[in-house]
Amino acid sequence: MSIGSFFTARKKTRSKHSLRTRKLLAACGLVLLLASCGSSDPGAKSDLDILLKNTGVAPSDPDRIELHLLSFHTGREFEFWSWLGEEYAKEHPHVEVKVDFISSDDYFTDNKLLASFASGHGPDLFFVSPGTIRRFEDAGILEPLTSRFAPDIREDFYTSALDSVTVNGEIYAVPIETELLGLYYNKELFSSKGIQPPTTWKEMAEAARVLKSPGVSGLTLETFKSVYQNFTWLPFLWQTGADLVTEDGEALGLDGTEAKEMFAFFRGMIDQGLLNMHPSRPTTDIGILASGETAMQVSGTWNIRMLETMYADRPIGVVPLPVPEGGDRVTIAGGWKIGVNHYSKYADEAAKFVMWAFAEKPDIPLRWVSEVKFAYSPRKSVMEAGGELYQKGLRKVFTDEVFGTERPEPQYPAEISGIFTESLQQLLYNGGQPGDLAEWTSEAIDNYLKDTEK
Repeated sequence: MSIGSFFTARKKTRSKHSLRTRKLLAACGLVLLLASCGSSDPGAKSDLDILLKNTGVAPSDPDRIELHLLSFHTGREFEFWSWLGEEYAKEHPHVEVKVDFISSDDYFTDNKLLASFASGHGPDLFFVSPGTIRRFEDAGILEPLTSRFAPDIREDFYTSALDSVTVNGEIYAVPIETELLGLYYNKELFSSKGIQPPTTWKEMAEAARVLKSPGVSGLTLETFKSVYQNFTWLPFLWQTGADLVTEDGEALGLDGTEAKEMFAFFRGMIDQGLLNMHPSRPTTDIGILASGETAMQVSGTWNIRMLETMYADRPIGVVPLPVPEGGDRVTIAGGWKIGVNHYSKYADEAAKFVMWAFAEKPDIPLRWVSEVKFAYSPRKSVMEAGGELYQKGLRKVFTDEVFGTERPEPQYPAEISGIFTESLQQLLYNGGQPGDLAEWTSEAIDNYLKDTEK
């Protein structure tokens, strides 16, 4: 079986009327998931005021179009977007794509970004995730792209990838990557103690206990209050058989016993001092593990390229996320998508650009997911073209043992995501007890669902 067929088999399992400004401003509480970037300035503009100064303004030449892509990527990834704009200009000389930098911290928390949309000066192109796309769509910020997905284009995208950018039957962004979580570990530390990488929660807790030492935490898992925190903790909830809501999103999906199991396990880890409560850098950065700060780190496929290059000499391995006794292997599939500003003067050209880049020939998408970084493509043809690139080194572990066990990052309403985040904060920092947290989380979500029915 070809690798393309292999992946295909594994994966079978507004109109342009202006909305009221108050809806846009209401969206300013949105927090974006950061999965694959740091916060250092790669040499591009870093002041978010560029949105108000440089975008939404026609260039002096009336026939020339200037598009602004807002990116938080750094290093090779930022360079890719600049290169992409130059390539597009070769085929479309009247279009210039400018890549504006924003720090990851600002992209996480700065309300200026959403306020810029309300004022009509937001970027022409920007990144969204399944965890945020519904809020953007509800505020009318995203340009519908459904009509641009011809039957042959739709067929090339995995169904789950298109589902992640579809809201109320409309496609609002172009998926560019699929990223999975795993458990990275320090092979040298494990070997020195004669223990194997964990496959169960019990084994993970025991490994953390044995390997913890002054200056080295047992396990690093996101503790910062954010959408990314939900992203990294949800698989552990799913492994118990529970979910925040049912598949149709209409009813409570939590079982008190199952949710309590997850809270109880991590309560024990916290009480024993096994979690890295104050990581030295964002937990999306595998440098926490590579620098010797922790014995194990929950992180994603986006770190593979760093491990193949900058940290190639470090003794790091990866395994699927450990599961509770008798539980099924489950991870989460995330990844960024590119959306178009509905209010942009050049929304049509911006949509053409992103479709050209990530929905047509496979060479550009393949370069993004194999050379610039490592991720799985949301397109069948790109996976086929990737061939053996998915079978080398740590990539092979994800391909053979993790890929195919994923659930897509859900499009929970912001209120439900916020409830789960709050429960995690209570667990981590306020001594929240498993039974109380399970009960409170269930009641809060159930009350929200009942209120929305009224």
